[in-house]
Amino acid sequence: MIATAAPLAFLWSFFSTVLYSALGIVLLLVTLVVANKVFRLNLHRELVDEHNVAFGVMIAGLAVAIGLIIAGTISS
Repeated sequence: MIATAAPLAFLWSFFSTVLYSALGIVLLLVTLVVANKVFRLNLHRELVDEHNVAFGVMIAGLAVAIGLIIAGTISS
C-alpha cells in the first residue's frame, strides 16, 4: 500500500497544481476584460496605436496585483 500511495499523492498534487494554475490564469484574464469594460478602455488602441507606456505599466501593475491576490486565495 505504501508503494502505491506515493504515486497517487504525486498525481493528485500535480493535477491540483495544473487546475489551480489554469483557474488563476482564467480569473486574471476575466479581471482584465472586466477592467476594460468598467473603465471603458480600448486596451489595443491605447497600447499599440497610441504607444501609451503609462497605460501599459498600469495594466502590468493590475495584472501583478490580481495575480498575487488570486495566488494567495488559491494557496490558502
